[in-house]
Amino acid sequence: MNAWACYLELTVCDTGFGFPDMSACACYLCHVLDPDLQLVLQRAGRARSAARLRQLRWVAGELMLAREHPEFPDSARASVRTLLEPAASATYLELARDGALRRRRTAGNPHATDASMRIRVDCLRLLREAAAVTVDEVDRPEMPQLRATVDGPSRSRLRDYLAAHSGPSAPPGRVRLLAIVGVVLDTGARVGEMCAMTVHDLAADRASLLVERRPQARTAAPAESETVHLSTGTRVALGHWLDVRAQLVDPLEGGKDALWVSVRANHAGAPNAAGVPIPRPPGMPLRPRGLQRAYTRAVTEANGALLGAPGWQPLPHRFEQLRRAVIPRLEESAATRRT
Repeated sequence: MNAWACYLELTVCDTGFGFPDMSACACYLCHVLDPDLQLVLQRAGRARSAARLRQLRWVAGELMLAREHPEFPDSARASVRTLLEPAASATYLELARDGALRRRRTAGNPHATDASMRIRVDCLRLLREAAAVTVDEVDRPEMPQLRATVDGPSRSRLRDYLAAHSGPSAPPGRVRLLAIVGVVLDTGARVGEMCAMTVHDLAADRASLLVERRPQARTAAPAESETVHLSTGTRVALGHWLDVRAQLVDPLEGGKDALWVSVRANHAGAPNAAGVPIPRPPGMPLRPRGLQRAYTRAVTEANGALLGAPGWQPLPHRFEQLRRAVIPRLEESAATRRT
């Protein structure tokens, strides 16, 4: 069971497991999932007040959750030391600031308060000291500000760039990404919502797409279904992707419903008798981390190709910033339809 699954099971059924609050659940997570982090937590908590100890447990639990997040760097998952190094800590703080590690949904602004972010930064310092991780003062992670989203002209340029380089002879990954970017700009779907889509969610004429809206916080709240109209460019991009997708899933047996699938083999499969991972063939359902990586690759490519072009501003590498950029427009359109 991974950290997210364990966390959900505990928090949804916490009375049955005897964990009445967040800090107790976070402490249990540290113990069952990473004994090394539990030892660091014990050292960091020596001679601390009860309040600070609860905060340390809370931050340690969040670190375990962040480690399973698709945006967390792979290189930081290896040990407690790498988990506490500057790059990993910065990613953790960004996820926390964005509300991606929340237990419950919140009304209004989902982002963390400055006070809670200061607690996180202080606790990270104590955990690093307990783990003997030395961080130069200049490398200490600052409290992250909410990152700027991708502006309208930049979104249009990204879409135009992908469209110009996604013809019949384009690599399958680029064809897939043009369709993904189009769907995100039209729907504002989160990465997890994208990966949950199936071909049955797409209308036969590709004019609309059913999106299962899932809560930002990790709760048991049910998903909400919404049918979203798709733009002409997105319909065309989806048509090209469906042709590529059909070739990728054709050799496979079993369910072939996922709308977004892998375009190449990878070694993320279960190990065989010798302990060697069995390669997953192309055409398997795309996972959140894979989708994030695909987006980052395309943005890196576009930033390099369009460097120096009039008006071009380098795009950020996080998928979430593209999604958040279109939310105000989508909310305004929804309000207009209701009136």
